[in-house]
Amino acid sequence: MSVQRMIQAMQAKMDDSNSPNRKGTISGYDPNNFAVKVEIQPEGFITGWIQLDAAGVGNGWGIAVGPQLGDEVTVSFEGGDFQLASVVSRHFNDVNTPIGPPAGEIWIKHSSGSLLKFHNNGSIEVVAPATISYTAAQHHFVGPVQMDNTLQVTQQITGQGGMAISGGSGASVNGNMVVSSGDVTADSISLKGHKHGGVQPGGGLTGVAQ
Repeated sequence: MSVQRMIQAMQAKMDDSNSPNRKGTISGYDPNNFAVKVEIQPEGFITGWIQLDAAGVGNGWGIAVGPQLGDEVTVSFEGGDFQLASVVSRHFNDVNTPIGPPAGEIWIKHSSGSLLKFHNNGSIEVVAPATISYTAAQHHFVGPVQMDNTLQVTQQITGQGGMAISGGSGASVNGNMVVSSGDVTADSISLKGHKHGGVQPGGGLTGVAQ
């Protein structure tokens, strides 16, 4: 069947259904222009490069999910004109199975296993099988922060609310420690104000600090 006859057959089917939309599968993808080619089903007609709709767009920014070849989509033909087509939606199917968010929840899941889930109870779940990298001029955490593994800091730590360490192997310092306008206390014994009993002249030893 020639391309022209396929177009005529598709046009007739659209006229019968009174719908400017058709189903198809993506056969080509241009990431720089966010455009696709679609094989219209069941005729097998392949469109030229057409727009792939996005959730949000701007000049060099937006929300975009790169499609895979074979993804099932709906193509809208404005006014039934095959020169004015765009992909308006994508669909899960038996090959691309749904990720299954409960009613009211929002899930974003990557094929690598990385995911972001907004749960109905107000919690947010983030999972990454590899490294999470984020950059900001300022990080501001409101509320307690809990870490269940090691923390490595390559620059100075500044705290204004004190520090409490318990459990594990305690704390160790490799390098200098400076205490200004304060004291160091071990088992209620002050570094600045402690006293020694049993002081002896010469080279004798004193008693333990008190």
